[in-house]
Amino acid sequence: MKFTHTVIAVAVLLVASQANACGFRLNDGKLLKCGMTRIEVMAVAGEPLAKDIETTAVDSGEPVKGETIETWSYRLQGDIGGEYLVSVTLSAGKVSAIYRKQQGRI
Repeated sequence: MKFTHTVIAVAVLLVASQANACGFRLNDGKLLKCGMTRIEVMAVAGEPLAKDIETTAVDSGEPVKGETIETWSYRLQGDIGGEYLVSVTLSAGKVSAIYRKQQGRI
């Protein structure tokens, strides 16, 4: 019984941490977050240093529109301090994930 409660607690914490992980606050107080559109991201973070576009589809013999995923790369100053490499993933024109790595950290 105690094991089951522990497993449930860990699962809840993982889901909660993932929900909170989809954001990045810049040193000027502006926030990048999931659900933003391309234009909103550009208004907050500016033009990205690089853009990668990947389209995936399954060839079934029928014309099928593939899914396009864009990744925008930035070098930004975070609100906690320091410079970060930030990748913003866009699916269907909206932010679906934000990954960040502070420079100078392992």
